[in-house]
Amino acid sequence: MPIMKPIQTTERMSLKQQVIQAVKQYIVDEEVKAGDKLPTERKLAEMFGVSRSVIREAMSYLENTGVIRVRQGQGAFLNESNIDKLLDNFFFLWQVNKGDIREILGLRLIFESSAIDDIVSENNQLAIGKLRKIVEENMRAKTLTEFRNADIAFHKELLQATNNQLFIQLTNVITSYFFQIEHIELTLDEYKALTNDHMQIVEALEKQDASEAKAVLARHIKQAKA
Repeated sequence: MPIMKPIQTTERMSLKQQVIQAVKQYIVDEEVKAGDKLPTERKLAEMFGVSRSVIREAMSYLENTGVIRVRQGQGAFLNESNIDKLLDNFFFLWQVNKGDIREILGLRLIFESSAIDDIVSENNQLAIGKLRKIVEENMRAKTLTEFRNADIAFHKELLQATNNQLFIQLTNVITSYFFQIEHIELTLDEYKALTNDHMQIVEALEKQDASEAKAVLARHIKQAKA
């Protein structure tokens, strides 16, 4: 166990904030991996030269922000990388501060266009096959709820094709948040048109035509109404 330099209070950063940073640095320096157990509160208090109450506050913050998980009677463990909580808080504040839905539409277009480029450059036939299967199943949708779920499934599968976990986490939150916004509503006919767009995107991917696929995608996303 490394010998840690006791933390000193400063005017620029509270003691709790310093402990939070110190714990993060410990995780990096000791190469702690997801699922590994962190030292006990008592041990951390000894390492950093602070009270256990300060350690408890710092660990509570790290748990609430998704860095660690605390199991009753077992201790604290490092979490898998996950940015859902961070982005969820960001989008909540964005909504409270009257964010423009067109900003999310712009983000979706950027990320999904990037996914299209990846699929074409990698000639990812497996991903294209999955997308075609989803669209063919979606064409059997009858109700607004079924079409809405079909629309979500297509876009999430498109982003999954990148196989980049950080990218997938980031875009999944953005896509999920967009579809959760209650004032985004389309008619049954409009959803049917979107499903036709999905097939056009798949057909363009099958031809390895990224430009055409992205052009359809841009038109498709812009049809969303706020």
